[in-house]
Amino acid sequence: MRERFRRFVGCVGGTDGAGRTALPLGEFVHPAPLLALVLLAVNDHLLKGSGLLPGALTGKLSDFAGVYFFPLLATAACDTLLWALARVTGQALDFSLSRRKLAVAIAATAIGFTAVELSGTVASLYVDTLGRLGFPSAAMSDSTDLFALLMLVPAWQLGMAHLRGVPLGRLEAIARARPHHVRARLDDVRALHCRPDLVDELAARYAAWLAHPAPDAAARVDEVLRTLRALS
Repeated sequence: MRERFRRFVGCVGGTDGAGRTALPLGEFVHPAPLLALVLLAVNDHLLKGSGLLPGALTGKLSDFAGVYFFPLLATAACDTLLWALARVTGQALDFSLSRRKLAVAIAATAIGFTAVELSGTVASLYVDTLGRLGFPSAAMSDSTDLFALLMLVPAWQLGMAHLRGVPLGRLEAIARARPHHVRARLDDVRALHCRPDLVDELAARYAAWLAHPAPDAAARVDEVLRTLRALS
């Protein structure tokens, strides 16, 4: 399932690998956060106020779904902007997911959601901002909604799983920077993966491809990359 969604991303920005690129959306373009986004849209526009479900339940559904997908959307959007900036300016930017980016997105989501739920002033500002952006909404301060913060745990786990499988954009970022030590740019993946030897093999094969970008070298990179992702 994950590989099919990686191929979907590939249809948008190319199939990533040696000499190929893909939009760095992998942690968000995954069945779980996409389903959460659909659930939020259906709940807000169809279920709320319809009488099909209790109002208390529809309110919580939106909170749980939004808290789950938002940090993953934030990191994907940030890296996609960095990807575009790198292409326009030629700067050697790392536009792939990292543990630090994920942690910042998780923390920002927790702080923002808590502020909206505990402060009527912040909630009003939030609703007003969404309205100005063309997304009319409503929010009521309710401390019991903070249970939705539990969804940050699976969001973190999904993000780390994507990082463990060599996040989309990482290989292109390495190629643009052309570092002398490719392995150092994969240390975070190596630390998380159950097969660090395969990560070392990927680093060696990718360094060889960077030195001599021949089709057979690219095929060897793609082979170990597919294996790494299948095991992640």
